Parts: sequence; structure tokens; C-alpha cells
Amino acid sequence: MNNISNLCTVVLPTFFPGNEIFENLKSIPNNLKILIIDNSYTQTLKEKITKYKNCEYFNIGDVGLGKTFNFALSKINTPYILLTQPDVILRKNCIENLIKGIEKYKNAGMVVPIVFDNKIYSKYDFYDLKYSKKKRVFLNKKNKINSILPSGDFCVDAVNATTMLIRVEALKKIDGWDNNYYVYLEDIDICLRLKLNNYSIIKIAEAKVDHLGWSSHFTEIKDTMNVSRIWHFTWSSLYFENKYCRKSVVLKKLFKIILFSILKLVLNLIIFRFKKVSQNIIKLSACFAFILKRGSYFRVRHKV
Repeated sequence: MNNISNLCTVVLPTFFPGNEIFENLKSIPNNLKILIIDNSYTQTLKEKITKYKNCEYFNIGDVGLGKTFNFALSKINTPYILLTQPDVILRKNCIENLIKGIEKYKNAGMVVPIVFDNKIYSKYDFYDLKYSKKKRVFLNKKNKINSILPSGDFCVDAVNATTMLIRVEALKKIDGWDNNYYVYLEDIDICLRLKLNNYSIIKIAEAKVDHLGWSSHFTEIKDTMNVSRIWHFTWSSLYFENKYCRKSVVLKKLFKIILFSILKLVLNLIIFRFKKVSQNIIKLSACFAFILKRGSYFRVRHKV
């Protein structure tokens, strides 16, 4: 495919990325513009990417993925935006095949590649997400487990944000990403809103990526990142349910998280598992932040 630079802009969100990011950059055609949107509170990465002439670097602070993607969207003048991650390697002709797919399927708001986790086909690559807008309840919400490598393109309900090619027109129609998400479920949220606006999400069989998994950040910040993950996954899951479900569903989920966190906290105190105690406290903190409508405020200062 000729002149894809006029069709697509690549967006790469980062937060203290590991060396895998350089493999990612090598896998992207050098005629494509890449916007690196860095959430780190240092600009170390900027000095390391100077040789990549097709990269434009922005450091916008530790604002989270929702605001990061909307910032990127404001900088784009191509019809498609490709989101990828620092620990993803795009296989040959991946982007070209995604563009062919989205131009073939006129109703597609998003097309996505087949994902391999450490060279093995990811059977947890997409979700069944059956939603009743009338009843405000999810009839089904789980990973679609499929170990058979697909031979053709197919529609899905939602995907992880490993790599996504999205129609900019569709994004603007739904007002972009929800800024309230710091991390987790912002990808499922954007998929659901595209679906609710009658756009399809399609897996393109000829487009493939390798996801290295849990390699998006410096190994030195692994422990503090785990703390952040627990808090934000808890908060984001409650926010997501509250956004789309009846109050009774949300209250049931909230009660369950608080009850089990307290029970586990007591048990872990009794058996001296203090690391687990701190995790229980973090979950409870996220619950109370949600109850008090404090937003996804939690940040951990990482030592780098």
C-alpha cells in the first residue's frame, strides 16, 4: 500500500518504558509519524529517541490514559489513529493490513490485529460484552476464550488496547476517550461506546502483533506499579459499572469488594502476611475514593 503516511498517525503512550520500546519503534514503518505521549515525570526518554526522525515527543505529566489519548487526538490530521504499546512488536505489513481492513469495512469504527503473547496466540485476546442499554446491565462480560487461530476477519465486542486502528471520524462522534480513566477499562469503554453508536469492531486476520506482556515499564518500578495497578483497577471497574449499569448492580459490586477486602485483611493480619494486608488496604482506599467521588486521583511516586 502506497503513501500510508497520509492515512495514519501512530500514538505511543509511555510511562517509564523499558528497552522494549525500541523494538516497537523499529517495527513501525519509518514513513509514519509517531506521537510519543510520555506520562513520566522525567524526560529521559526524549534523549533516547533522537535518532528516530519520525517521532514527535510530548511530555504531558502523569495524567493517565484517557487524557493522554485525547491529547494525541487533538494533534492528528489523518483519518486513522493507530494506538500501540511500548511492549508490542508489529509484524510485517501489520499497519498496511489494518488500513486495508478499515477501508474495506466501511462501518468499522475500529480494526485490530491478531495478538500473540510471547509468540503464542493469545486466546484471551477479546471479550464477549453483551450489553442491554434499556436494562442498563451487562448480560455477559468476560474474556472470549478461543485457542484456535482465526483464518479470516471477524467481529468482536471489545478488545484490550494492545494495538488498535481507529477511525478518527468515529472517535470525534463519540467525543473521544473518557478523561476520568487513569488506566484500565478505558479500552473496553471506547469499544462499548463505538458499538452503542453502531460502529463495528473487527479483527483482521492478516494483521499480527507480538505482545511481550508486562514489559511496558522499567523493571525497577515493578513493585510500585503493582500497587498502582491494584488501586486503579478497583476504581476503574467501579466507575465503569456505575457509568453503564443500574445502581443496584454497582452497590452489589462495591459491597462485595469491601466485604472481601476486610475479611482478607483480617485473615492476613492473623497469619502475618503484611504485604497482602497492604493490598487489601489499597483496594479499600479505591472503594472509598469512588464513594466520595474523588476521581482516579491515586499516584505512586516511583524511584527511578
